Amino acid sequence: METKYLLLDVGGTEIKAGIADENGRICMPLEKFSSRAKEDKETILNHFAEIISKMSQKAEGGIGGVGMAFPGPFDYVHGFSLMQGLDKYDSIYKVSLEEAVKMRVPSVRNASFLFLHDVEAFAVGTGTYGACKNADKIFCLCIGTGAGSAFIKHHKAVKCGSDVPKNGWIYDTPFKDSVIDDYLSVRGLAALSEKITGSAQNGRQLYEQCLLGDQKAMEVYHVFGEWLKEAVMPFIDAFNPDAVTFGGQISGSFQFFGKSFEKVCRKRNIDIYLEKDTSVRTMQGLYVSIVQEG
Repeated sequence: METKYLLLDVGGTEIKAGIADENGRICMPLEKFSSRAKEDKETILNHFAEIISKMSQKAEGGIGGVGMAFPGPFDYVHGFSLMQGLDKYDSIYKVSLEEAVKMRVPSVRNASFLFLHDVEAFAVGTGTYGACKNADKIFCLCIGTGAGSAFIKHHKAVKCGSDVPKNGWIYDTPFKDSVIDDYLSVRGLAALSEKITGSAQNGRQLYEQCLLGDQKAMEVYHVFGEWLKEAVMPFIDAFNPDAVTFGGQISGSFQFFGKSFEKVCRKRNIDIYLEKDTSVRTMQGLYVSIVQEG
């Protein structure tokens, strides 16, 4: 009987679940569930258990491991959330998710559990299975609700050293009047678009306007691209990666904001890749990490 791996990409509004085989192949289309992140403790824990139980039944094999990717703050070693005051998962603060799930789902009681930062999981997945899999050193940036980052070397995350920031996170680095996260993010783009166009717009709206040749929308993305270059290049120069990979919802508009950044990377012989399906790579990263720890 083939061993299978249950993998969850846990967000504040949605949870995506998948099953990987022994080769890291995602066996079937991902399933999507509401996160129920604002509910009480028992509701959230029972919801995780129901998802894992459902996926376990579909796996049709022995469950070798369960991987869960979470945004921070989170204790990834001990497997519990540290989120407070973020309007998500407050009620499971410092609750052991492995213990809670194993108590509710008999089919995974002998499975190993692994918890990873969602961007780290994505980075490991794209560095192992993505277009940049042959690169030795990779810098990953997911631009969405915030600026999530990870540094990869030899298919493993680098979280400390003279050439990377603590944990591999750039989001809280001072930048302009605040920190990078306030600029390279959904809210940063919305504030910039309001300043230039007169109304706060999201990435998709700006993307569609750019396709129609709207000059103000293009100006928004031009400035956003300059922010990207100014904020990220110091990390690129310190780490000296072979490739840079982008994920996250805003990265889909890279053609409109990434030209300046791409130009300076080209001068440094750094390749740039865009990953369209962040969740698949995230799950593959979870799989790789489970196997490595096993």
